[in-house]
Amino acid sequence: MQQLFETGPDVWKQLDGLSKRQRRLVISAVNYHSLMQPGRELLYKIYMGEDWQYPRLTDTSTLNGSLTKGAGLKPVVEFKARSTSKPKTAFTPHYFDPHHQLVDWNERYVLLTPDDASDMTVKARNLSSRLPMRNQIYNYCELHFPLLFDQVRELLRRKREKAGYQAIETYRPDSPSDLFARGAVHHPASPIEPGQPDSSAPKAVIIAMHWLQPGGAERWAMETIALARRAGLLPIVITNNDSHQPWIVSKDLDDALVINLTFPAQDGIGDVPLLRALFEQYNIRGVLIHHNQWMYDRLWWIKRYYPHTFIVDSLHILEYHDRGGYPNQSVSRDPYIDLHHVISPQLQDWLVNHHGISAKKVVMAPLVGLTADQMHPRYKDRVQQDVFHIAFVGRMTRQKRPEAFINVAKEMEHRFPGRFRFIMHGSGDMDLEVRKLLEKYGLDHVVERRDVSQPVSATYDWADALLITSINEGITLTTIEAISRGMPVLSADVGSQSTLVPVQGLLPRQSLGLVRQSVRSLLRMDGHEEDRRRLWTAELERLQEFSRKESADSFFTRMLGEWAQ
Repeated sequence: MQQLFETGPDVWKQLDGLSKRQRRLVISAVNYHSLMQPGRELLYKIYMGEDWQYPRLTDTSTLNGSLTKGAGLKPVVEFKARSTSKPKTAFTPHYFDPHHQLVDWNERYVLLTPDDASDMTVKARNLSSRLPMRNQIYNYCELHFPLLFDQVRELLRRKREKAGYQAIETYRPDSPSDLFARGAVHHPASPIEPGQPDSSAPKAVIIAMHWLQPGGAERWAMETIALARRAGLLPIVITNNDSHQPWIVSKDLDDALVINLTFPAQDGIGDVPLLRALFEQYNIRGVLIHHNQWMYDRLWWIKRYYPHTFIVDSLHILEYHDRGGYPNQSVSRDPYIDLHHVISPQLQDWLVNHHGISAKKVVMAPLVGLTADQMHPRYKDRVQQDVFHIAFVGRMTRQKRPEAFINVAKEMEHRFPGRFRFIMHGSGDMDLEVRKLLEKYGLDHVVERRDVSQPVSATYDWADALLITSINEGITLTTIEAISRGMPVLSADVGSQSTLVPVQGLLPRQSLGLVRQSVRSLLRMDGHEEDRRRLWTAELERLQEFSRKESADSFFTRMLGEWAQ
């Protein structure tokens, strides 16, 4: 990865004692602090946290040591590094939280996490602490009455879904006077006019991501990093969500500048020092946004000082919460965005026909061809004639609704013992709940768990059908992958899944109906091979028709090539 600092060769020998992921997190942290304090030499103290924590790399705890030195931890590595950052304007040595000045002792305290840490280990720690009564009731209902409880959630989803179609107010950044009037800040501020990069500055593109861990949006974001590299642009990757960042080890990041933000980080009133440092030293041709709230909130600054920077956001899914989720943010920041990339007809319709976004600013470019060859597939015969295999591929999160899949397995095993077997492939913050449900229903011999360290291709090779139980989706990559590998897909009728899955493969959104219809559909496919093949053929025709549109890969290759000129 790119390094914006100098240090001695003995330091790298010390860092060899860390894993590749941990070393790269250290480089990311030092890059950030080097940008914030150009030319300074700082002492970095690296600590190893617990599996219930997330890395702390750029937030105020890295200045005051509250989570490391203040918690009695001992550093595993110490070294000095001098910033090689050379911006055009001055950067203050004074840091503030909303109410107090922070003392800078020329030291930075960086907290790493063990390689076996996961979202589940973090969540398990939180669940072990005493929860408010309402949370305890929620968790009890979710474990003991998952299908009935989902009926309550469905009522809330419908209410929130309607809210997403109401008018969205255009975002207006807070002025210094607004912030002081609200008492949000109490420290002084002075506007800073950023400088322009040298004519010889490297051409770059900022790729703003949610995090560096498995997910559909993240797979596409990683592809745009590779496309930027092939176009001759330096990828500057900025993430803004807590994560152990397992994908930071990817070869696509080998020559990228990576900054994993943790919060609260340094920001000035009316100033964005991190962006100022980057724009003054790199010829940034554009910004690609992949579910990154921090970047959405600072687009105004880019357009104010660097108005010719081309800004594109990629939208994957219309959420029920927050009046649409990231698409809501996209609409509210539309004055600062040059192009909205969407992956499904549903999102295109929502932006243009329901929220008045100019059709010229919206491009629908599907993620076909990203992870599978959909143009030359072959039908896959059953793995076993006496056992039917069903796969779940996705993160173990609320959105994917793994408890519905488990209840399908429970019902099938109860009614037809031994005739159906299931695999759940993925990891996430619901791993603990999934494990508890499988134990509660006695399904350990019926449902096999596979985490993200295992190849998903092996799961597809094993399966006779893919079952998608999600509460919400755009168009899933797993749908495209399964059809391309010759197997049919049963999917909840959510998002734009009906673009690829015909009516005979669609399931009710509400959990009780989904489980009942899944049982009927799987039983029919098990007993009538011609029906299984007929469903796959219909889905393949839809996928190949959809694939005639220009793919996201093709569109972004062309666009990034133009930026590199």
